[in-house]
Amino acid sequence: MMSNYCSRSSRCKSSPVPSGRCGAVRHEYPFADELLTSWHARQRHSRRGRGLPAPKAVRDRMGDWRHPDIRPTMAWINATADDLNVSAARLVEHSLAKHYPALPPDFLAWEHLPGSASSTGLIPIPRLHVSWCSRCLAEDFASDRPAHVRRQWVLAAVGFCHRHRWPLEDRCNGCGSRTWRFAMPARGPLRMICEACWQPMERTSAPALYAGKDTRVRWDHIIAFEQQCMGAIRGRTPDQFRFNFTSAGQLLNEVRDVCSLLTKKPPNDEYWWCRTRNIALNDFACDAMTPGYIGLQFYSSDTRNPLATASPLLRRCLLAAACGIIETNPDVGAALFGPEAPPAIERFIARTDRGGLDRLLMADGHWSSAFILQIKAARERMARRFMISKLEAAHRAIRNAFAHSSSNEQTKFNRSTGQI
Repeated sequence: MMSNYCSRSSRCKSSPVPSGRCGAVRHEYPFADELLTSWHARQRHSRRGRGLPAPKAVRDRMGDWRHPDIRPTMAWINATADDLNVSAARLVEHSLAKHYPALPPDFLAWEHLPGSASSTGLIPIPRLHVSWCSRCLAEDFASDRPAHVRRQWVLAAVGFCHRHRWPLEDRCNGCGSRTWRFAMPARGPLRMICEACWQPMERTSAPALYAGKDTRVRWDHIIAFEQQCMGAIRGRTPDQFRFNFTSAGQLLNEVRDVCSLLTKKPPNDEYWWCRTRNIALNDFACDAMTPGYIGLQFYSSDTRNPLATASPLLRRCLLAAACGIIETNPDVGAALFGPEAPPAIERFIARTDRGGLDRLLMADGHWSSAFILQIKAARERMARRFMISKLEAAHRAIRNAFAHSSSNEQTKFNRSTGQI
């Protein structure tokens, strides 16, 4: 939100200053839901970049990365507060660590995971993967408010805007480019524009715009699941009517591990040396999660939490599969994947690595007892159906054998009596 009064001038304290301006100096704080780097980029744009270097993640004395959006260093906070004439304490309040004290690093969306090496063998500076809601940006422009990046857009457990119930995007709907920047149009407030085609990012996707009622119902199921995940990130206990005897940490563990198992290639895969599409996730087809794409197939991943580096399309598909698997209500899975589809938890058990799943089941307190019981009950149902199918097959084989034997005996009798 913007400050209406200058904090360092007695003249300004007596009179409001529109748009956060006091002479040639801007006194503007971040919006309530804005990332610090987004606010800093807007300030650099207003100054044409003079004297304001772009913030980036740095290592502290212990060798840990300190990202300016997550846990900024006090040296950067104090220097920025002095340069922009704002309160350092107010800036600290906008960090992700302040809003999500227990936020696991792998539940943030990253371009590269911190500490992971690139194809050249070098360790790149970690950067957050920014998505956006085209409706939020359109609302900013219509309200004469500068475009800005919301905190929710960099969380790995979020694939929809919860305000507008709309899918997030990370590419230009005109040219497909992922590079964007802030720019001031001839009229109106600051906007996010595509660096490739110079079109505003508030242009929405046509397939999403024409989504039907059934598609929006599926979106609502995933948004409700995302809200439970966001509550768990804040340390709140999940809804016990939906996730019985499940703590916040256990729900995050279940989401992380289920997504990891869904994207791992099966053991002894013939394409062991490269990524493959032969993964369990591709059995959970839900075209409502990928507007404009039908039957989209994804590649395998070896990361512990694939949500951390996933695109919004992959993120929504992973969350939809995890929702159908973890939810105790079978109607949710039927709504997501169709009433004729087998239960999601049974498909998950049948397609994922049994050894990896058993190791997770044996980890004490890692998953909730309710989810472990769900998996054991599903395994028993599958084993019972398999045994019944084997008995039925054996019964059919015996019946066919007796029928064949009886037919042969009848043929021999007819030949011996000369009836043929």
